[in-house]
Amino acid sequence: MGAESLEGYFNLLGLSLENYELFVVLDIVRAEGLGQVTRKGFVEGWLQASQDRDHRAQPDMASHKKYARYCASQATKDPAYFKKLYQRAFLAGKEPQQKAVDKEYAIVFWDILFNPLVHPWRSKNVNWLDVWKQFLKEKWTRSVNKDMWSQTLLFADKTMQDETLSFWSEDQAWPGVIDDFVAWCRETGVAPAPKGPNDGMEVDE
Repeated sequence: MGAESLEGYFNLLGLSLENYELFVVLDIVRAEGLGQVTRKGFVEGWLQASQDRDHRAQPDMASHKKYARYCASQATKDPAYFKKLYQRAFLAGKEPQQKAVDKEYAIVFWDILFNPLVHPWRSKNVNWLDVWKQFLKEKWTRSVNKDMWSQTLLFADKTMQDETLSFWSEDQAWPGVIDDFVAWCRETGVAPAPKGPNDGMEVDE
């Protein structure tokens, strides 16, 4: 199934190629990339869907449409399923022989996945998605490998709980780009540097 056929299939399912629903369908049919759906992946994917304990799909288009809509709704409710779609996006964004996704593709996919209606990357005082994209455009010139892609989701979830970034430590195994991002956030005032033990205390002379 090539790109043109895939677009027609999305129309039949009543889903959009322009939002996170793209990755819902690509995951169901086990796509190896954008417009790279094999007969084997399609058949095995829907066979697995027919065995779904919560919402079994039947072998007809009406049931496929219903199942796809069900999965799309789960993406906004189930963090584990969202993570699965997030990882599928990485596979969809890279060429079969490549190990990384072009930075521009990655940014587009982050925009889709971290949509406020799906999995917002925004804390009380910081729109982290915008800050992250600004940093990448200004400071990052390389592609996005699998480790960077995976760890960005983990980092994003932690920033939602602690926008001061105090959870980060240079002793942890974050990718170098995350370390650079934290340093950049400190420099630009997005996240203030953590106070030391003597900060704010009077010192006797």
